[in-house]
Amino acid sequence: MSDHLFALLVHERAEPFENLRRILWELSVETFSVKTCKEAQDLITQCKPRVIFTENALADGSWLSLLNTAEAADVPLSLIVVGSGAAPDAHAYVSVLDRGAFDYITPPFDHEPLSFLVKSADMETQRRRQATARAAVV
Repeated sequence: MSDHLFALLVHERAEPFENLRRILWELSVETFSVKTCKEAQDLITQCKPRVIFTENALADGSWLSLLNTAEAADVPLSLIVVGSGAAPDAHAYVSVLDRGAFDYITPPFDHEPLSFLVKSADMETQRRRQATARAAVV
């Protein structure tokens, strides 16, 4: 990755997020975990993570709440929804992408595909942030 990458993990379940965190660490991605949308909202506006991994539903909202927070704060980021089952859910995948998330993934996580996903998500975030910065100058 081009420079230091910080990914925010928003989840209540330990698994599969502990495995995801371990692999991200091995890929030199710094992570920080929170359990609620409220905690994540504060970090989105303060720390401006480039990538967020979150589960579908949280106690106080959903992945869509996080995406809306980022859009309202004008903080482009790539949000990746982590499904709970090992079998991909085609309906959830299409729904998540249609509503603006970057991707929908399910465990198990492997280094090579996860590395590609994180790099792609990071590149997309940086592209969108540069476009926003250019638009602000004009």
